[in-house]
Amino acid sequence: MLDWLASKIGVLIAIGTLTTFVLGLFAWQHSAMVDREGQGVADAITSVMDSFASVQAETVLNITYGNDPGQLPLTIGGGGYTVNITQDSVIVSSCGRSWISRPVAQCIPCNLTSRQFNLTEFETAGSGIDSGEHRSGLDFTIERARLEVSGRTEYATLVYWG
Repeated sequence: MLDWLASKIGVLIAIGTLTTFVLGLFAWQHSAMVDREGQGVADAITSVMDSFASVQAETVLNITYGNDPGQLPLTIGGGGYTVNITQDSVIVSSCGRSWISRPVAQCIPCNLTSRQFNLTEFETAGSGIDSGEHRSGLDFTIERARLEVSGRTEYATLVYWG
């Protein structure tokens, strides 16, 4: 009787260990997929910003969310996320996780109403500000804008919502 009970307890322990291992494996895979998806969103935004940095013309691109090609996903790992853009970083956050991507060229994370600056104003235009955290689904704009800086033409990448 004691042998029978010991064998049943041993089988239950083996089943519990195997189940824990399988569930842990699936949780790890899901976590890795969410990390890949979040980093992919940050890198996609950075890629567009970097492609604009080399353009010496005025260009505007509206970034939208959805399931069509060329759109950002509405969710990461099944949940919403936020996007925050600073002068030198794109930060995507969801469920307590953050993914950062750094563009090659700096941007100005606001829509400049005045397009004429002196050299000092232009060099400090984007420093110390960020776009704020914006929920996924709120479309935003990446613009390559022509600015007048002390009498000469400069181009800057602007990123703004609304």
